[in-house]
Amino acid sequence: MKTAIVIRHAERQDRTDNASGLSPAGIAQARAAGARCPRFDLVVTSPLPRAMETAAAMGFAVSRVHPALQEIGERVEAHVRWSDGYRAWAEARRSAAAVAAYADGLAELVRGWLDEVPEGGALLIVTHGGIVEALAAGLAPGFDGGALEPGAGYAEGFEALIAAAGEPALRRFPAPRG
Repeated sequence: MKTAIVIRHAERQDRTDNASGLSPAGIAQARAAGARCPRFDLVVTSPLPRAMETAAAMGFAVSRVHPALQEIGERVEAHVRWSDGYRAWAEARRSAAAVAAYADGLAELVRGWLDEVPEGGALLIVTHGGIVEALAAGLAPGFDGGALEPGAGYAEGFEALIAAAGEPALRRFPAPRG
């Protein structure tokens, strides 16, 4: 079994500046998330500073950046907004060909990265709101998204437990304490 943790970046300094780095609160969010993580064999982020800085503040070196983790695009946004939750993304994947192609393409990238991770190993992906939810829909097409609602907040996302066969089991990350 392999593990993939997919999270949204932590809070950024300036929401009007796409190149903005993390705010002090964002650094604290990322550190808290990192304290709850395993060791990662591969860390992949969006090329935007807030994603790379989130991984670093979590305590993990970025192995690579990938532009597909940066933005959603108009064809997909015509069917679902980045801020819609997991359930909306799962439904949009089932009902809109553009969303299905996008989510499935992202999932294929993740499967390729997981091929580089040893058995029992872990992959961290730091990306953006909407892309986290699209990845859940693509990795587990039969999942309705309800158990992960609401959508990913700062330094939140999901953990996918991936066996050699079958659909992965998804759960919120970080898991609620208590």
